[in-house]
Amino acid sequence: MAYLEIGIIALLVIVVFYLFAVNSKLKKEKKVLQETLEVKDTTIQNLQASRVAVKDVIENLSAHDEVMTLLEEGKSREEISDELGIPISKIELIIKFDRIKKDHAV
Repeated sequence: MAYLEIGIIALLVIVVFYLFAVNSKLKKEKKVLQETLEVKDTTIQNLQASRVAVKDVIENLSAHDEVMTLLEEGKSREEISDELGIPISKIELIIKFDRIKKDHAV
């Protein structure tokens, strides 16, 4: 009877060590998966930010000619903002792009 009890205890110890090994392997895999998810989330955020940036550039290019024409006519940034319905910050950005474009053209 003593051998049976020792055998059962030994078997339980082996099962515990096996489960411990499997658990540690699963923890490592979980860590790798979490890192992969973080990279995926970062990539998605970067793609969304670049879409917004491209959209802003396209909008600025479409309004560029109108803004520069109105500026050449002597209208203020506030007047252009009211007339075109564009925020003053975007008008200033368009003006900066125009200056950069002229600097690189020279």
